[in-house]
Amino acid sequence: MRKHVTTLIAAVALTAGAAVSTAPSALAAAPDAAGGTARAAAARASHPAANVNRNVRRVPATPAAANVIYSPGCSGTTLPIDCTITEPVVTQRETTYPFSFLPGDHVTVTAGGCVQTGGHGLTWKRYVDPASDNDLYHGLITVPGATADLARLVNVVGRPYVVGGRGGSLKLGYEDDGYSDNGYTAHDNGTGNQCLNSVNAYVRIVVS
Repeated sequence: MRKHVTTLIAAVALTAGAAVSTAPSALAAAPDAAGGTARAAAARASHPAANVNRNVRRVPATPAAANVIYSPGCSGTTLPIDCTITEPVVTQRETTYPFSFLPGDHVTVTAGGCVQTGGHGLTWKRYVDPASDNDLYHGLITVPGATADLARLVNVVGRPYVVGGRGGSLKLGYEDDGYSDNGYTAHDNGTGNQCLNSVNAYVRIVVS
């Protein structure tokens, strides 16, 4: 009987010892697991674009901006998307276009051409870098989450941008002190011949 009790006590002690020896390992692993989970969540939060499907159509089937010409590439659904907007609105300070940017988009912008600014004589001006003595007639752009609001195109073209935040819709604008006589009719060579052999204004956006 004494031998049986001794054996039983030894077995209980052995089991308790095993439990004690494994407990620290489990407790030590718990913070690592929790910390790893927290770190993974933080990484996902700091890189929201990782879960965004950016291979989507960026313009509706029938864009709403009147008298604006969209290239076929604007309707693409697979990156890279290469969209050219010809004859952007220049009869008001700013216009929102139905072209969307998503978080994580890599964006480059090029632009050029000329705009009829109205008045007497030769009145067309370059859209991006107009030659003017009153610091007007600049084309403007907003790529939400990337550029400043209505930044001058001359400061944006050719530079790479990455869209942050929630993204949003493209805005283009124009600087003038009177908009009613602006447009793309009655082409001339422009003030100081700056629009000699030029085309109407355009903005090209490549999203990758």
